[in-house]
Amino acid sequence: MLAHALARDVRIGLRVLIKEKSFCALAVVVLALGIAGVTTMFSVVNGVMLRGFSFPNAARLVSVNFVDPTSATFFGVNGQISSMDFQELLPQQTSYEMLAAYLNGSTVNATVDGHPVRYTGAYVTEDFLRILGVAPMLGRDFTAADNTPNAGKVAIIGYGTWQRDFGAAADIIGKGVRINGKAATVVGVMPKGFAFPTNEEIWIPLFGEFPPRPRNDPAANSPAVLGLLKPGVSLDQANAEATTIAKRLAAAYPDTNRQFNTGQVQALLDAFTPRPLRGTLWTMLAFCVGVLLISCVNVMNMQFARATLRAKELAVRSSLGASRRRLVGQMLTESLLVATIGAVVGIALAYASIDWLSATVRNLENPPPSWITFDVDAMVLLFTVLATVAAAVLSGLLPAVMSSRANAVEVLRDGGRGNTSHAVSLMSRALVVFQIVVTCVLLVGSLLQLRSITAQQTIEYGYDTSGLISARMGLMEGDYPTPASRKVFFERVLRQFEGDAEFETVALTNRFRMVFSGNSPIEIDGRTYRARGDRPIANLEQVTGNFFAVTGQKILEGRTFTEDDLDSRQPVAIVNAAFAKKHFANESPLGRRFRTATPDGNPQQAGPWRTIVGVVTTVRMLGPFNQPGVDESGFYVPFFSNPVGPLQPAPFAAQFATIVAKPRGGQRADAMAVALRRQMATADSNLPLYFVGTPQSQIQSFVAQNRIIATMFSIFGLVAIVLASVGMYGVMSFSVNQRRQEFGVRMALGAHHGRILNMVLRQGVVQLALGLFLGVGLALALATLAGSGIQNILFGVTARDPLTYTVVVALVTVVSLAATLVPAHRATRVDPMIALRAE
Repeated sequence: MLAHALARDVRIGLRVLIKEKSFCALAVVVLALGIAGVTTMFSVVNGVMLRGFSFPNAARLVSVNFVDPTSATFFGVNGQISSMDFQELLPQQTSYEMLAAYLNGSTVNATVDGHPVRYTGAYVTEDFLRILGVAPMLGRDFTAADNTPNAGKVAIIGYGTWQRDFGAAADIIGKGVRINGKAATVVGVMPKGFAFPTNEEIWIPLFGEFPPRPRNDPAANSPAVLGLLKPGVSLDQANAEATTIAKRLAAAYPDTNRQFNTGQVQALLDAFTPRPLRGTLWTMLAFCVGVLLISCVNVMNMQFARATLRAKELAVRSSLGASRRRLVGQMLTESLLVATIGAVVGIALAYASIDWLSATVRNLENPPPSWITFDVDAMVLLFTVLATVAAAVLSGLLPAVMSSRANAVEVLRDGGRGNTSHAVSLMSRALVVFQIVVTCVLLVGSLLQLRSITAQQTIEYGYDTSGLISARMGLMEGDYPTPASRKVFFERVLRQFEGDAEFETVALTNRFRMVFSGNSPIEIDGRTYRARGDRPIANLEQVTGNFFAVTGQKILEGRTFTEDDLDSRQPVAIVNAAFAKKHFANESPLGRRFRTATPDGNPQQAGPWRTIVGVVTTVRMLGPFNQPGVDESGFYVPFFSNPVGPLQPAPFAAQFATIVAKPRGGQRADAMAVALRRQMATADSNLPLYFVGTPQSQIQSFVAQNRIIATMFSIFGLVAIVLASVGMYGVMSFSVNQRRQEFGVRMALGAHHGRILNMVLRQGVVQLALGLFLGVGLALALATLAGSGIQNILFGVTARDPLTYTVVVALVTVVSLAATLVPAHRATRVDPMIALRAE
């Protein structure tokens, strides 16, 4: 019986919607936009935060760390487990079936068939793949014997690497290659699609490449730790055990472990999706829900208009015996049909937008991890179905209930007048106010994001970021086993470039891709620091003497670095103008001393006292990022000095460096990549250069993901303002049509056109003013409640930015008045004779 009634309602509903083509088409488009938005965004949220990993043991995968609980910020907490800590953790723990240490996103230099190539690789201990529950499709997994310092070098390569660089050779297992300067053997090929933890192309035993070093060794590694919980062991139990071990190690090794005295065990997915990312994605989903709400409100107002126009039909059906429940059911069925058609169109739009989004993020230079995919899977479809049902009920229930309450006798007697009830009129106007409120909130958020990314892209770095060419290089232990050998190579490279007529000057820096280099708390000689937060933070950078000539920084006082500036003789530093002004005001900083420190002032980890020998103009040393407590002040140390930590008597030469060159006048920097590679190949034919480009292009690669986010927020805001304007226009237009007779009578009695125009405009202005007041107030309240959380994901703009709110108010006002003026103008053109004749 129920199925028969439902089928009958569907048949009737389809006939009605076919008859009312205009309403059906507009309602479908409006709902499709909202459903497409939430479907697209939920697929992103699902892919990043909900679906998780597809590994067999995914539910028991955890990240293990020792953290400093006093360092917690919005962005996370400082933590580390050194290789020595990991080796002591293994026999002490009882919570895990297996533990593995790994370094991911790492540089691996390889020579394949005589061609140098740089891979993104992971250095892992032997149980890494076993914990994940995966195995090579060809060959074997690592063994404990592979993961020892003196073992023969072996590697497992990715499917894409095998296909691209080895021609999918059937005899790949056992093939010899040169990896990080040493002969190595390929022992396995991973299945297609596996690139964990992020987008790795090759896997190498960790301790075979980086033997565990003493904790206080500057070259010691602090790998991430992956664990597989034993069945029945909870995160709380694992955390308690990790904290116990962390405290034990902190007591045993206070110089290096004192502050890392708390265990942090969390689900691996949570560790891979930090709080700022989760906050951004949930915010974007909330924006899409807001767009869907506006869509539903629009359709709801359209349903009110339909119900008014169908009042006589509903009254006739009621007088013929149709119950109120029957009428409500019929109208809800029609709403569900409209929402269903809208969902079909919306899902089609979502497929297109998801394809665009997936292709866009995969083409980024720094794409998301390979395990993150955006798909319309069962979870997303279920969410879309729930959104569709919610949209149908939200947009159709209230109009159906209110329409079914009409008195049939009164409707049939006054049906010719086409009037609507006062309650319906108030409800329509309230819904318009609601649309304006939601639109204001969405526009404020969208504009803040847009201004934030604009601020990131328009940072003044203080030098010509498009006039230089830079590249990264990694000197691995196989070819350059000691700091002395690396120092010899770096000096030879600089001398080699001196004779190249294509380059004006060349320098070396530790700055990663010319974007960021690091920072540290400091202590100024002669000043007292009592509390943990007293020590100011300064940017730092290792550079060769020509660096300032490359970037065009002027020496304001003192001198640049020379070859004699070694820490073993006298530790020195050059500070920028911002550092000098911040710490020494109008005094000359030359000859003054400072040193790096730890946040708690541990003297064992403090750097040597450095004498300031120069002051240079300020350039931005921190990339386009938010970092609380870090400003423009910074200092430079000689390239062969250790920038932080205890004094190193021997010259310090890191494994990784950025070479940055200034071309001769008249040559484009972005065209100098070939010349740069040629010179480096002369210095070492097995050394691949990577991240080659201008500083401007390097910086852009870091903000590319934010540009996509800003684009999506902009789309949300644009759709919201369009839907809100359509909604206001629809309500005002319907109101004018309903009052045609009234306006005709007024004009017949002598009312001027201006008076009629003012009457209509007044209604729209009142709605607009109320909506703006509530919308801006709600946006400010949300910004206040979110506090530093929202501020930390914005850059260069505050959450209460006056300009943003002013622009939103102006935009909503202009659009709303434009949507009101058209119906208002039409009201003034009502012909009194026609209106009275209709009456």
